[in-house]
Amino acid sequence: MGTILLDPLDKTGIAWAQKTVTEYHYRHSPMDVRCSVEGYAVLLENYRVGLLLFGRPEATRCYPWYGSVEEAGSGLVEVTRWQVLNLARVWLSSAVQVGGSLCTPDLVPGYYDRKGIWRSTLASTVIGTAAQRIGFDYLVRRPPVFLDEPYQIEWLLSYCDPAYHKGTIYRESGFQLYRTNAAGLMTWRIRLPELTQEQLGEINYRAKKSKRSQSCRAKRAQIGLPLG
Repeated sequence: MGTILLDPLDKTGIAWAQKTVTEYHYRHSPMDVRCSVEGYAVLLENYRVGLLLFGRPEATRCYPWYGSVEEAGSGLVEVTRWQVLNLARVWLSSAVQVGGSLCTPDLVPGYYDRKGIWRSTLASTVIGTAAQRIGFDYLVRRPPVFLDEPYQIEWLLSYCDPAYHKGTIYRESGFQLYRTNAAGLMTWRIRLPELTQEQLGEINYRAKKSKRSQSCRAKRAQIGLPLG
């Protein structure tokens, strides 16, 4: 199998990813920048063949799952909205999908189906790998503001529109179906691994050094009100 890596995107990479999903993803739209977008490029033999984009969920509450810091503190919800991330865009080049020039057993993970056709599992492989590291990587890039409030990212969610796909890649990546709304939109989720003490130390350090975090803490101190 070829060498597959997830390469964290910098600002230039995010711009590339937003342009790519606008052109090729089935939604044909970029992520809302207000969701604090971060992501990875999927590299196969050092060539970009896909991307994953993450951000804060647009919905600030989903009872009884997540909500505000105050709602979590009162037991109304399980976790705060700061402890949930959304895998909002998954895109892989047609070259690594069925029939593509790079969709071969010696390059991508997969299996032969009953008809003898090679089926790539690249999507579920990279999503599963990302789920193991995004909780740390995201907070390194965007340190928490208030270290005295829950900030570890405990859940990763992703929405699935059955008009386009059935959520198979999420199921194969370890996600579980959380709910299906009246319109048929499915919400899948997976619990993320706890951060290690070393990772917590790194995030704590970055949070204390972050100019944004310092500014928000200063504003809270001035008005004496919670911002979560």
